[in-house]
Amino acid sequence: MATTFVASTLFYAFYRERKLRVSTAMPVLNVCASGLVLGLVSGLFTLIFDVIQINEASDLLHAAKCFVEEFSISVYFQALFVISATRYGLVLCGKKLSRVTVKQATACISVTWIISAVYAGIVSGTLYHDQAYQGRGFLITHPRGVASVQFTFLGFMHFGTLCIYANLVVYFHQKKDNLPPDFYSLESSRRRMAERNIRVSVKNIQMIVLIVATLCTCHLPYLACVTTAMFTGQLSHNVKVCATVIMHCGIFVNIVIYGYLNKRFKRVIRPILYRLINRITNKKTPRKINESLPQNNLSSSRVSFNTTHDSYELTAANLHSCTGDSSPEPLNYINRWALAR
Repeated sequence: MATTFVASTLFYAFYRERKLRVSTAMPVLNVCASGLVLGLVSGLFTLIFDVIQINEASDLLHAAKCFVEEFSISVYFQALFVISATRYGLVLCGKKLSRVTVKQATACISVTWIISAVYAGIVSGTLYHDQAYQGRGFLITHPRGVASVQFTFLGFMHFGTLCIYANLVVYFHQKKDNLPPDFYSLESSRRRMAERNIRVSVKNIQMIVLIVATLCTCHLPYLACVTTAMFTGQLSHNVKVCATVIMHCGIFVNIVIYGYLNKRFKRVIRPILYRLINRITNKKTPRKINESLPQNNLSSSRVSFNTTHDSYELTAANLHSCTGDSSPEPLNYINRWALAR
């Protein structure tokens, strides 16, 4: 549900804001789409299989579940690879890559979806016929050839993404170390710019470390299951479900990292979330709260109160009435005191 909510918010922001309709935002939406497919459709199939018992009559349903799961996982891995390649291209040739249109980016993503459909058809067409529950440990027969195809394809995407991010870390580290010759001179005009570049490089390295840690934590359990099936030909059902759930968590974290921590997305999503929270909690915005309060106009010469219809001015008559004395001595005393000041 959390992944669905986060991905839906990003799609809504992309629909509402024209500034987000750029080529670099399309791979992020591709990750959101894979999260929606894996979270909703695959989760629905899992719920159906938990409620009803699997028998020979449900082979078609089991094939559909395998196809949707493998398709969404393939789209997800390819989307992460495309995002890493896009960021690497922006660092090396930003001006040239910015010329890529949204239609070209959509065409590239469509190619990845076709590849994912072919991959899911090959894998699910073999798995749904050969998998069966055996014994108390719920062992699944997993063909070694299919496991080899899975490990080759998903492993190439995963480790290719890690290699691209490793090159980015090396690039930003070298950029941080390469200082101008007059950096330590107090009269240097490039010192402030170099300090800003150092801060940006450090932040980029920290973000890349966070992304790599998320990828390794959430993807390696699933790849370990596929590797085990590649050597043994069997796979534990409970272990596979656990690895799939961890991958669901990885999709959620990556959507937050690539979407909600992105400055361009953040500027659009933050007001949307604030309005949604205010509607849920029935909380008024500060502007509405200020409008509902009584407006007190305070000044040095005149004070007006909305609770009454009387107005008070600092005049000689009011001062005499306040002091209870009709003689002008208090007023003269105040005037002399003001002149002395």
